[in-house]
Amino acid sequence: MSRLKYSRLVIPRKARDDGVLGLVALYGPLGFVEEGRDLVACFRDADAARRASQALSASRVRFDLVTDLAEGDPLEVFRAASRPFAVGQRFWIDPGNPSDSRPPSGRIALRLPASTAFGTGGHESTRLVLLSLADEPPSGFQVLDVGTGLGASRAFGFDTDADAVFTARENLARHPFGARVTLHAGSIEAVAGVFPLVVANLLPEEFLPMRAAVMRRVAPGGRLILSGLPLAREERLRERLTSRRWQLSSRRTEGEWACLGLERASS
Repeated sequence: MSRLKYSRLVIPRKARDDGVLGLVALYGPLGFVEEGRDLVACFRDADAARRASQALSASRVRFDLVTDLAEGDPLEVFRAASRPFAVGQRFWIDPGNPSDSRPPSGRIALRLPASTAFGTGGHESTRLVLLSLADEPPSGFQVLDVGTGLGASRAFGFDTDADAVFTARENLARHPFGARVTLHAGSIEAVAGVFPLVVANLLPEEFLPMRAAVMRRVAPGGRLILSGLPLAREERLRERLTSRRWQLSSRRTEGEWACLGLERASS
């Protein structure tokens, strides 16, 4: 049986501003991983990788593109060499191969073996979400996760990327709270009801087209945690999102990324 193939688009770190990341994301990569000081976008479709490289070239951004690589597992070496790391005072992220190692006392282990569909769990935008959840744990109520992940009394996650949902289901099987999480592949229009907490870790290009639908899923008096916002664009986005009905309740930054907490008026 022939092996699947993928393409690698390598972008030097000095070119990794928010505009570059958003530009490449428009061409449907499987995901992004960091290799040393470089950002690597992995594509299943070689033509999509070529279109992304042409867009980078038009923007005068350096890159290195290799297409039609036979896929073993591009992250196998990374997983073997990786070590668990702490996020804040509460979480313990393990991006390596699945294991039964115990986290330090008082911490919640999140076992997220690195994959092209799911990343490594170490990106700044992911840490910002976890730190926001640690500040105000979602215990005792339901959570909607726009893009898959999380844990609460009951959590619902969705993603339009079926590979991401499949990987998330595999990851849930490694956690004692997995049975409390429901996942589906599809758009937000298929999600019914409202939630006290909605979490979205998405680039602006991904969030803004579904902005109204996501914000309608936040219950009156509820919160929206929105991460994945490049600092260079955060102020403008914040102005668009806040209003008399939506107040800024928290703000975190790390590196070149921001995470906002927005609270919906109770009436």
